[in-house]
Amino acid sequence: MKRHRLLLVDDHPLVAQGMKAMLEPRYEVVGLVHDGAKALEAVVRHRPDLVLLDLNLPNRMGLDICRDIAGLEPAPKVIIVSMQAEKIYSDESFRAGASGFVVKLSSDADLLRAVEIVLAGGSYRNPKFEARSRPMPSVASRLTDPLDILSRRQRQVFVLMGHGKTTQEIAGLLGIETKTVEFHRVKLEQALAIKSVRALQALSMERMSQPGAPAIDDVINID
Repeated sequence: MKRHRLLLVDDHPLVAQGMKAMLEPRYEVVGLVHDGAKALEAVVRHRPDLVLLDLNLPNRMGLDICRDIAGLEPAPKVIIVSMQAEKIYSDESFRAGASGFVVKLSSDADLLRAVEIVLAGGSYRNPKFEARSRPMPSVASRLTDPLDILSRRQRQVFVLMGHGKTTQEIAGLLGIETKTVEFHRVKLEQALAIKSVRALQALSMERMSQPGAPAIDDVINID
């Protein structure tokens, strides 16, 4: 049986790789794109059945790309996958032609369900966000600055993840075992009410892209 073809568009390579690893057992991932300016070209070249598209991309915004994709013939389906949890972003995405909207803090099961529903011709929004005009309070406060609620070691692991470091690299920089890094990653998911490594990676990279984010040298030397 022929598998559906998916194209992933996200400016964080590790997040895109995480989505790819999660989706590939069921679908054919035909490409990863990290630059908004190259997204439409990749859609035309690969002719995917579905595009998973981030809103915030370098050089071109996701909503503009979504509108252009909707104008193609034939047009692939689009699911917006974003850190933005506010309902206004979901509404704008559907107006731009998307068939689905998934918040990056969602579980892998939520994303897989969204892909299944949209490929079957339906539409999907995260149910817990659909009726809200703001992020869930427990998440909203943490999105303000997740670093404020973390322990010293959790903070170190979170920041290094946000700088794109792998588990092995984090272990080497902190002088700990890889299993210890994985333990603290589980604790981070619990502390931040996040349900997957993919979502944790997305949140850490989002935070490290903000002004005033800690540098690697700063976090290694945390007292």
